[in-house]
Amino acid sequence: MEFLGLPAWLWWLAIAVALIVFDLTVVGTQFILVATGLAALVSALLAALGFSLTGQVWGFVLATLVLVPVMMWVFNKTMRPTGPGPREPGWENGEPVVVVRRGDDLVAKLKGDMYPLELVDGSVPVEGERLIVEQMKGITVLAYRAAETKAMEHNERTGE
Repeated sequence: MEFLGLPAWLWWLAIAVALIVFDLTVVGTQFILVATGLAALVSALLAALGFSLTGQVWGFVLATLVLVPVMMWVFNKTMRPTGPGPREPGWENGEPVVVVRRGDDLVAKLKGDMYPLELVDGSVPVEGERLIVEQMKGITVLAYRAAETKAMEHNERTGE
């Protein structure tokens, strides 16, 4: 079967490439059009095997109905963030920080931002020291020394 002098499978192939390229470049990688492009490849295969236009269209529709939900589920599972986002409570827990000087104060540098700093044991931090965030109290970072991490883990395991 031909249209404008080109075989139908070539038209389906062109549609598939256009859908996939459009999704990956313009739409922002939502993968819905990628799935639809894959459905167009199924139709190209059906056209190459000699199916009628009706069979090709039904193949496209059925493949779209199957592939779009599958692709959405797969990419939703694999691309979903595993932890809380930066505006959610607890996003900073366990993050490493570096103590830096800002004017006369020592502050914690956390992901490029500076925060007031307190150590959970009440001791004084040293400039350049690497700490671990326990939690945030308002805008203040409550942190502990990395050497304390092993002791804390040991205490949690042994119940002390």
